Amino acid sequence: MTKRVLISLLISLLITAAIYVAAVFISCDPVLKKEIYCSSISKFGEFYAKNIRGHLFAGFLALGGFLLSLKTFIIVNMKENVYDNEQYRENWKKQRKHDNSLELYGPLKELSDLLYYAIIASFIAAILQMTLGLYKHWITALICSWSAIFSVILIIDSLKIIKRNLDSWFDAIKQPNK
Repeated sequence: MTKRVLISLLISLLITAAIYVAAVFISCDPVLKKEIYCSSISKFGEFYAKNIRGHLFAGFLALGGFLLSLKTFIIVNMKENVYDNEQYRENWKKQRKHDNSLELYGPLKELSDLLYYAIIASFIAAILQMTLGLYKHWITALICSWSAIFSVILIIDSLKIIKRNLDSWFDAIKQPNK
């Protein structure tokens, strides 16, 4: 697993924990000093199973299929338009003089790997909605919510890398050939 995926995993766990803690403090009456697992928290699992689960299943199944069909197209076009561009290769050669570890297609491989993990996470999130999400319990709802958040974070990270690649391509297009 790449470092980006591990960071995304950590961020998604922190966001899920923050959502859970916020839900506990919002739903529990601090004056009455109710125990931490209030009855309204246990109703979250029921609400999730009834109102949210189906939409997340359909959304992540469609998103995973869409990304799967576009992954090769995105990677091939990035290679042809960005990494095979003469301006990019000149910049890479200049940077390689300072850092021998730089690979010509390294950022493209990073994007490919991240898209792969985003696709897998989307399909896993969809599968969890239809398996674990069927149980009307707050823990299963929390796990299913976490999987959706993790998938979204990976997709956002993929979009940031795509944007960075497109920006370098547009910069190369703007500069006149020498």
